Amino acid sequence: MDYYSLKMRASQQVLTGSEKKEQHISGAERIVTKESVEDVCKAMIRRAMTHSKGEPDFINVKIEKIQAEDIQVLKALPVTRVDVNSAEEGLNWAYKLLRDAVVENGAELTAMAIEDFTANLKALLRETFPMRGAMLYDIATGTRLEPDRARGVRATYMDALHSSEVDGKKNHFNEAIVLATKVANAPGIVAELCISDDPNYVTGYVASKTLGYVRIMKMKEMNDENGGRIFLFDSRKASAVECIQYLQQQKVLVEL
Repeated sequence: MDYYSLKMRASQQVLTGSEKKEQHISGAERIVTKESVEDVCKAMIRRAMTHSKGEPDFINVKIEKIQAEDIQVLKALPVTRVDVNSAEEGLNWAYKLLRDAVVENGAELTAMAIEDFTANLKALLRETFPMRGAMLYDIATGTRLEPDRARGVRATYMDALHSSEVDGKKNHFNEAIVLATKVANAPGIVAELCISDDPNYVTGYVASKTLGYVRIMKMKEMNDENGGRIFLFDSRKASAVECIQYLQQQKVLVEL
């Protein structure tokens, strides 16, 4: 059976000082059979036109045929939930879980190293806010490895197995666990940190093969448009080229 990769990206031009810049409004992607292509494309466009971040003045939809034998099927990461009383508490949980993931990866963190690691994560997260994709951060060398720091690294070509949703509404949880599962299986990936840039969605997550998918129910304040994503990577286990190739080219369906 043949499948089709569908990708939608919507943006608008905003005036910043005397310059016009492109502001991301909405994005989505699916892997569907031929029979679903038309309905899913319509749903994607409807989603772009009704997004809470505003009405776009540019929408791009890309349709690409892919072969079934090129698709890797993965089992979704196990899910746990952390309820918190504030965004600060949620972020502290995230930093602790990321430290745990790094230790599971074989690192030894002293009390000073833990403090430095947490401070570094806070600074790195702020740097991701204007990025279109994710930061790829090498825990072995303390360096960023994205070829284009403005664009970042984007995990693409993925969907839920047997997904049939065509109503155009964003399902944050399903989309996030699909992406997190693919990222966790990429060569050299230790863990992922994600906070949505949707101003109406405050839940974020930390994910890895060892931690699973950990939903942290509040990681920012409502109406905050800042969000970002960090892939923690270990260059002692794989090359950055190999990791990026998997994230951006490998076709994946995730069994939820």
